[in-house]
Amino acid sequence: MTVPSINHFLDTIRHLRNHEEMVIYDRFTPNNKKADEEGVTEFLRMQYERESLEYPGVPPAFEREAACWSARIVYTAAQFLLFREKEVAGVREHLPPYAGVVTPGAILSADVCLRFLPGVIEKAKELNPEDWLIVILEQHLRVWHYSGIGYPLDPTVLAWEVMAADDCVRQLYVDRVIARKVKALAELPVLRRDVDAALGDWGGYFWKELEWKI
Repeated sequence: MTVPSINHFLDTIRHLRNHEEMVIYDRFTPNNKKADEEGVTEFLRMQYERESLEYPGVPPAFEREAACWSARIVYTAAQFLLFREKEVAGVREHLPPYAGVVTPGAILSADVCLRFLPGVIEKAKELNPEDWLIVILEQHLRVWHYSGIGYPLDPTVLAWEVMAADDCVRQLYVDRVIARKVKALAELPVLRRDVDAALGDWGGYFWKELEWKI
């Protein structure tokens, strides 16, 4: 009898997307099978296509490499909350930076999973505020800061060129800033005009903490 292959990677990412909570197995189970990654990437593609139906304007095309990379990062980071080599180098090896180009499509494709990374970081802080895992994951979040809106990042060190150049990504960014009421981001010159336009006459009512005399 053939025993079916277990794809822990896909099962974990599917559970994360469906229930917004991470399953951590009782041992470290790295995703090192190409077939496992293909299954995850196809699942994320379908998730992206469903979400993009509600995106403003013309959504960027799904980028498989960015989506798969982000899933690996979130999956591995969550496991490292419990199971890990002690050396910082060992942690970095399993959580490498994205090897491709950060494009509008990559930003939104990665966000399908990467939006859950702030929650992993917060849990790591609860366990050990001095953990090197936090430093490594925050480095990723500074690059992919659309997925980190609401997490305390220094906006002066963030790159804005790709986000600002794409109408769909820019509007989604503004919408998320407003939904989470991130004042430090809303007041940035690169975002403020779009924030004002999105809020319109309701700005002072919906978000009283913002300074409306510009």
